Amino acid sequence: MADVLDGVEIELVCKKCGRVAKKSVRWVKGNVKFTCACGTVIRLDTNQFRQIFAKLDRGLADVHSTAKKFND
Repeated sequence: MADVLDGVEIELVCKKCGRVAKKSVRWVKGNVKFTCACGTVIRLDTNQFRQIFAKLDRGLADVHSTAKKFND
């Protein structure tokens, strides 16, 4: 169940021009910065992202485990 969210896309918004870029959770986990089409470099707080994604993954794993118990 680990990394079940890796394929989910999130939106990164440029604070300078307002453009929205969609990147997968997997991409965000593996990068520390993103360069917008306008040239602005956006630094990603990957530690915060990883903590949030880890909590979500654990929660989804718990839901999966509970659902499996009901199906057995």
